[in-house]
Amino acid sequence: MSGTGGTDAGPGMLRRLLRAFEEAAPGEGLAQIADRLGIGRSEAADLAAYWVRKGRLRREEIGAPDCSGCSFASRSCITCPSGSARARPVLVALSPVRSTDPARSEGPGPQAA
Repeated sequence: MSGTGGTDAGPGMLRRLLRAFEEAAPGEGLAQIADRLGIGRSEAADLAAYWVRKGRLRREEIGAPDCSGCSFASRSCITCPSGSARARPVLVALSPVRSTDPARSEGPGPQAA
């Protein structure tokens, strides 16, 4: 993980990012968390990806990336005619995974995220 602007991208920043997700207000996203921590958005994304791999953050894609929303979509098509598919935006949600093992907890108790 490469840092930006000389920030500490080591274990301390990893824990700070996880804690920020655990304490996040409803609707607060990665961009706001990165700004609050004073790190770049790409660095925050790299740190979040680490926690996703470790199972501490859950990544969910909301939306249909392979559907162009054309008139065929309302008829339950499985492929778009003539290669007319356009990628639709997908919302990616990151949320903390609550541990049931108190010894594993690295942050404060469960809070609404």
